[in-house]
Amino acid sequence: MRLLSRNAENFFWLARYLERGASLARVIENQSSFGGHEKDQGWNWLLTLHSDEERFRKSFEQTPETIIAFYVTDSANPGSIRSSIHWARENARSLRSFIPLEMWAQLNALHTMIDEIGEHDMQRSELSRTCAKIRAGCLAQAGIAEGTLYRDEAYQFFKLGTMIERADQTSRLLDVKFAQSATAQRTAAAPDDLVFWSMILRTAGAFQVFHRFEPGDADADGVVRFLVFNPNHPGSIGFCLRETRDALDMLRRGFSLGATSSSLGSCEVLMNGLHIVGQTKGLPDELHAFNDWVQRALMNLTAEIAFAFFRAPPPERHSQQPVPKGKIEVPSRTSSEGAAPGGGQSQSQSQSQKLS
Repeated sequence: MRLLSRNAENFFWLARYLERGASLARVIENQSSFGGHEKDQGWNWLLTLHSDEERFRKSFEQTPETIIAFYVTDSANPGSIRSSIHWARENARSLRSFIPLEMWAQLNALHTMIDEIGEHDMQRSELSRTCAKIRAGCLAQAGIAEGTLYRDEAYQFFKLGTMIERADQTSRLLDVKFAQSATAQRTAAAPDDLVFWSMILRTAGAFQVFHRFEPGDADADGVVRFLVFNPNHPGSIGFCLRETRDALDMLRRGFSLGATSSSLGSCEVLMNGLHIVGQTKGLPDELHAFNDWVQRALMNLTAEIAFAFFRAPPPERHSQQPVPKGKIEVPSRTSSEGAAPGGGQSQSQSQSQKLS
C-alpha cells in the first residue's frame, strides 16, 4: 500500500492533537489539585508558558476563571483542550476508511463529553475531576490506537505525531518554573522547590517510578535529568526522540520511503544535543535556554517531516548546531508552536500525491 500524503498528515496531526489535549488536561488537573487555590494570581503562569499573554488580554479580564476557560473550553483559542479534540476529530473524520470503528466511536464520545462541559464542571471544586475525565478519554483513544491500528505506514506517522508532541509538552512542563518566576508566583525556598518538583513529577505521570529508581528527594537536578534523559520512561524527551528516530527509520527501511534522510538528520542533531547537555553540570540553571533549544529543534524536525511527506513548502533553515557544553543560547519560541496551519489542518492536506 502507498498512503496518500494527506492521509499521512491526518494521522500525524490526529496523534499530536490527542497528546496535546491530554497534556494540557493533566497540567490543569494538577494545578487545580495542588496549587490552584493559593491566590488569585496562581494561574497567570499558564499564559506565560504558552506565550499567550498579549492575545489573552485583548479579549479577557485576567482572572483564574477566565484563564481556565481559555485553556479548557474556548473554541477561539487554538491551544485549548476543546480546540485540540475538535481538530483531532476532524483529522479522524478524514481517516474513516483507515481507522478502526472503536477509535472513531470513542473519539466521538470524547468530543461530545467536552462539548457538554458546563459552568458546574468548571467550578474549582469540580475542575480537577473534569480534567481527569478528559485526560482519561485521551489516554483511552491512544490505547485503542495502540491496540487496533494496522502496523503499516499510517501507524508510523501516528507514532511520529505522538512522540514529537510528547517531547514538546515535556519541555514545556519543565519550563513551568521559569513561567512562574516570570509572573512572580514562586519563591526560591527549598521546601517550596521540593513541593514544586514533586508536582512536576506527578504531572508527568512519573512520581512513583522516579522514587523507585532515584534515591533521595525530588530535587531540581534529579527531576530534570529524569524527565530529559531517562531512556525507559515514555514521557522523557530522550525516550520520545529515540522512538521518533525508530519510526523514521522504519519508514525508510520497512516501507522504502527514501525521503526520510533529512528528518533523520534533524532527529540525530537533537539526540546529539541531548548527549552533550547530559554532560553539563548545573542543567537546572540553564533549563529555560535548553527548553527553547528543544522547542526550536522540534519545530525544525516537524518542518522537515512536512516537507518530505506532506507536500509542504521547504522549511526555513534554522541553526541546527548541537548544544555547546555549558552554554545554551537559542531564540525564544513563538506562540502556537506546533500548530498546523489553517486552524489545525495543514494546507498540504488538499494534495493527494502518494508517498514515495
